[in-house]
Amino acid sequence: MKYLITESKLKTLIKDKFNIDLTGRIEFEPDTYELLNYFDDYLSKDNLARRRRMDNYGPIYFIELDNGNKIFYQMNYSSDSPLILSNEGAQYTESQFMNLFGISGLGISVEQFLDLYV
Repeated sequence: MKYLITESKLKTLIKDKFNIDLTGRIEFEPDTYELLNYFDDYLSKDNLARRRRMDNYGPIYFIELDNGNKIFYQMNYSSDSPLILSNEGAQYTESQFMNLFGISGLGISVEQFLDLYV
């Protein structure tokens, strides 16, 4: 059986059942210099500038987790794979990222999950 869940109900479900609330912890298209403060070992200013202006890259999301880690997320539409980096150097696949929160079984994409909080 399938259920139709609205965006607000999905956010409530994730908060109540999985104890996840990223309200105010996700920044959409953050400042380049803010990103370089946390990811300068992995991304250069030129690389970020290129990723922002090319059409095959999606928007950048900057996520702050409860444990203090920072996450950089950006979809590459030409390869259909995202770049997901932590400020500690770990690189994640979409399923690994969703497993961090324990919500991989919900059947939503990372972008759909992040858009709930932007």
